[in-house]
Amino acid sequence: MRYAIGRTGEYVDTRITNRRQIEALAPFSCPDCHERVILKEGVKRRLHFAHVHSCGRGESTGHQQDKWNVRQWLQQRGYAVDQEVTVGGRRADLVASNDTETLIVEVQASPLDAETYWQRTAHYTGAGFQVVWLASGMRPDPVPAFSPWMRAELARKHALFVPAGRQLYRFVGCPTSLRRGQGNWVPVDNFNASPFEPYYRFDAHRWTQRVRRSRVTPPYPTAVYRRLVLERLYPLGMLPSLLPTCCYLPLPALWGIHIHPFDFQVVLYLNRRSFPNDSVKWSIEKTCLQFGVTPTSDFLEVFEVQWKQLLNVFDVSPDVKEWPVPRTLEAALQSDVRLFQGFQRFMAKSYTN
Repeated sequence: MRYAIGRTGEYVDTRITNRRQIEALAPFSCPDCHERVILKEGVKRRLHFAHVHSCGRGESTGHQQDKWNVRQWLQQRGYAVDQEVTVGGRRADLVASNDTETLIVEVQASPLDAETYWQRTAHYTGAGFQVVWLASGMRPDPVPAFSPWMRAELARKHALFVPAGRQLYRFVGCPTSLRRGQGNWVPVDNFNASPFEPYYRFDAHRWTQRVRRSRVTPPYPTAVYRRLVLERLYPLGMLPSLLPTCCYLPLPALWGIHIHPFDFQVVLYLNRRSFPNDSVKWSIEKTCLQFGVTPTSDFLEVFEVQWKQLLNVFDVSPDVKEWPVPRTLEAALQSDVRLFQGFQRFMAKSYTN
């Protein structure tokens, strides 16, 4: 990748700046997905930026150790465990059973695309097994990065389980970009997860800071972003940094689609604003198609319910034309703080009761 955003917010071009000058502008982020990138150069490749990979590259010994630790963890909880079991022509890492259920536990270390993840999951569930995928080699970092199969698991199970030594941790949270998510790591004794847990553990301060970075970082004018956002905002006299706060909602359902969560909500807002008589379901589907993504019926249903429920909690109308549009950046940031702090208090009170 030729371009990145430096720590000052300016674009850095690897073709016109030497390595020493570029390194002085670190850290860098991707202009498209806003994730961390690093400067690289090889014998056959010129100076360029590359994304940082957080998982899927562990050594085989580490993978084997994780499988052994997970096996012991399951046995300590009353499961009978078999390792490397062939199920209908596919080899499962672990098959665990007790008096009430039989689980297939995949301890995934190597890179895996989302399509293969869904195929293997469907194969096991079609054979009558429940399936849980664990991310081997991933650390419980404060701001973790997720590969596509991990996002799919978060959408399906409402959590991602990670072995760390002899303990298992569960991540619950909401996506903040194509790779990153914000949430909490919780040590676990089972594979249960509630779809509401990201809200019970919601951190308004951290979320508001993430929204602030999105507001103050100039959007990278890709062809898709220009067509779907900029060319529709400017005729309305609106700026990307002054969008309504409800364009930045924490929505776990967005794990289920490979679109930047804030870009998705902005385009959905513009679609609802331009075509208020469309059904919400069609607006969601149209937004996906505009990004070149075909949504599943499950995603359409889950997102619509979650979006409406969250607006109801915020006491905000689904009619987006009624959403207040801030006139200044200060007013936008104040609106963010007020809305998300109120949401955190509401959820804390609900969880306590």
